[in-house]
Amino acid sequence: VFFQATLLAGYIYAHLLSKYVPLHWQVLVHGGALSLGVFFLPLAIATGWTPPAEGTQAGWLIALFAVSIGAPFFAISANAPLLQRWFSHTDHPLADNPYFLYAASNAGSLIALCLYPILIEPMLRLQQQTALWANGYQALIIIILGAGLIGILRQATGLKMSPDTQSSASVTLPALDWPQRLLWIFLAFVPSSLMLGVTSHMTNNIASAPFLWIIPLALYLLTFVIVFANRPLITSEQLKRLFPAVIVIAFIGGFILKTMVLLSITVSLVCYFLIALFCHARLVESRPAATRLTEFYIWMSVGGVLGGMFNALLAPVLFNGIYEYLLVLWLADLAVPRANNPIGDRIKKYKRLAFYALPAFVLYHILKSTGIDLRLAAIISGLIFLTGLGRIRQQGRLVLIDMAIMIGLVLVLPRFLDPVVYKHRSFFSVITVKKLDRPYGDVHKLIHGDTVHNFQLRDPALQTIPLAYYAKGNTFERALTAVRARHDNLNVAMIGLGAGAMACYEKPRDNWTYFEIDPAVVNMANDPMIFSYMAQCSISADIRIGDARLTISSLAPNSQDFLIIDAFTSDSIPSHLITREALALYQSRLKPDGVIFFHTSNRVADVSSVVVRLAEDAGWASRYIMRSATDFMDTPYNEFITPSTGVMVGRPADIEALLGDDRLWSPYDASPYVGVWSDDYSSIIGTIRAQRAR
Repeated sequence: VFFQATLLAGYIYAHLLSKYVPLHWQVLVHGGALSLGVFFLPLAIATGWTPPAEGTQAGWLIALFAVSIGAPFFAISANAPLLQRWFSHTDHPLADNPYFLYAASNAGSLIALCLYPILIEPMLRLQQQTALWANGYQALIIIILGAGLIGILRQATGLKMSPDTQSSASVTLPALDWPQRLLWIFLAFVPSSLMLGVTSHMTNNIASAPFLWIIPLALYLLTFVIVFANRPLITSEQLKRLFPAVIVIAFIGGFILKTMVLLSITVSLVCYFLIALFCHARLVESRPAATRLTEFYIWMSVGGVLGGMFNALLAPVLFNGIYEYLLVLWLADLAVPRANNPIGDRIKKYKRLAFYALPAFVLYHILKSTGIDLRLAAIISGLIFLTGLGRIRQQGRLVLIDMAIMIGLVLVLPRFLDPVVYKHRSFFSVITVKKLDRPYGDVHKLIHGDTVHNFQLRDPALQTIPLAYYAKGNTFERALTAVRARHDNLNVAMIGLGAGAMACYEKPRDNWTYFEIDPAVVNMANDPMIFSYMAQCSISADIRIGDARLTISSLAPNSQDFLIIDAFTSDSIPSHLITREALALYQSRLKPDGVIFFHTSNRVADVSSVVVRLAEDAGWASRYIMRSATDFMDTPYNEFITPSTGVMVGRPADIEALLGDDRLWSPYDASPYVGVWSDDYSSIIGTIRAQRAR
């Protein structure tokens, strides 16, 4: 949202500058704006900004970005429309249609996006990256001024008529009215919202894999490269034949087939790409002459900002799930131009209003009676009304199929799945608790995004039995048992609360402190109707909300016997919790013989190698433990025990004293693909390669 909004501000600035300021002054003014950005280099996060433990995370982040990088990005964001406008002043054969330069701009963005995690991040530290970026920015100022000078010289020599009188090879609109502007906004809104929606849908409902978010963004940029090219590979007329069948396929592939992960992701991405390509193709085909180029980009950017705001700011407040993806998928039907239909033409406006208002009203009350979120019911009904109103098209039957599938996914499909007893969407993720029916009673299952984090037996006699990673005999309990062999009473700090199952290992004279970044997780863990571990087991329930790198500093130095770091299992690795500086912070809070246990279970990344490298770098020893499903074959309720891995880190003498005779703990051979992570360097690519090599 921040980058889209700043981009819009840059486009407005470019529009006003090119409309009211002579060309030679445009170059000087923009050179000055670019030069102001130099005072914010090298790029760095502004100091003195502490994230709110509870409250508006989004607003805080946007403000932090604004003061940290707002000025240089604002200046850079104006380059694309300004350079195109200046190019239109030259005698180049394509000057009448400079829009193809926008394809070049997005091609550059696409290349940079793909190269960063593969080449730049693994090879350069952050300080090197920011220094390189600062030098590149300064060189860019010179290049932009040179381009402006060319424009001035060409115009000054009379090689081209005034842009306001020139003819244009692009599509020329007789008048730029509000329906046209609203069309541009809508055609930009749908792909922008879908880009974020399909990303959230895939990472929360299908698979949470590192870099999965790059693919929708890359496809989004690719659509601009294709449609803004001088000779587009495909037209909206060709793509229109796929609508709304492609939306039906998107519904089926993204929701019904989501257990077939690779197929579901592929179908979702292909359908999203085709929809975005169609919308952007229509957008480009309706572009104005070069004299209105900057205004065109403003309205296109407004649509992008609204799409981002709807997904990032509004949807988390309105919905408890990723429903915006469903809604905008169906809303994409409106991107197809209305077909001429004699029946629709004969219906008067007031009759047509009643004709579609009545079924929408009835549907709202039907949805309301099912217990669905009333806001979602109202939005579904409203979309049906808006789609029907004045939109009787040749594809009408498929539109109805889209509607039926969407309602089925929201209302019917969940009836065949495990009942949901709790669902909450926070700034950080979607938390879902489902109820499983077993012969020994109900079982609650905690799902954070798409990752299963815990279970609890709901029979009152069984509720204090830890399960999942935290079961007796699993890695957490083994690590805690080893530490208890030296201390009767423990001071324990644990990063990551989850359902609170570790509380059942507390003893009366212990002192446990839990650190959790998501207030929604804390509320869930403290509600006995959802999970009762904390209510039944925890002695003091000392939970501190906020980012652990900040909140763990509240602990007294040299005060903890045992630190547990449990924040890496959802495949979206918070790398700042597993760096050289983070380890130094943890060490400062440990007693002289204190140790740290890192939970390293992960489906795609070798987190254990990162921990071992950190221990080696600090001169500490480490031991690795792995527990598989076969270790719990004879354990009661073993279907709810999750295999896990972990690494214990401490001074060599302490690790030897704690684990030297236990064969479950062994040295771990760190992968050569993984180096020592720091606040200045990390590479997720290396951990993925390491995991695949094992």
